[in-house]
Amino acid sequence: MSAHNLTIFIHISSALILFFAFGIEWAAVSFLGKAQNAEEAGHWLRLAKLAPIVNGPALLVAILSGAYLASLNSAFKQGWVSASFIGIAIVAAIGGAINVPKLRAIRAAIPNGGPSLAAALQTRALPVSVRLRTFTTLAIVFTMVTKPPFGRSLLELFAGLIIGFLLSIPALTRNKAA
Repeated sequence: MSAHNLTIFIHISSALILFFAFGIEWAAVSFLGKAQNAEEAGHWLRLAKLAPIVNGPALLVAILSGAYLASLNSAFKQGWVSASFIGIAIVAAIGGAINVPKLRAIRAAIPNGGPSLAAALQTRALPVSVRLRTFTTLAIVFTMVTKPPFGRSLLELFAGLIIGFLLSIPALTRNKAA
């Protein structure tokens, strides 16, 4: 096996691990929003905290292996590579702007329980965040497969965001008391 083939395998594997982490987060956030007490919330919060532990290193490996592969064939000059980095920044920004403060608020409310925990758990932002980030990342993978010019790559990333938003509508419209 050549170093090139091994790097492709590592790159694809790290992308799969990213989606595995999104799956963990998606499940944790879904059940966290339905937690009935502090103990349940604590269990699901621990699972939610696992996602960044998994996806952080996976993202780093994906970026490094992708950069190596791009350097082999001068792909850094291609529009889809620049758009992919923009997509990665969007995914990171959404996670940082939504997940960090919302999960911190839930963690802070768990010891007290009661109405403060109930209020923190009723956030609709976490399910929206995981959907937006999952489908934007899927759009990044799509651009890597199709290798379009920059403008079309940005449209594909935008389409990923739109699909993520459309799949968020049930979370946005659910009855808070449910």
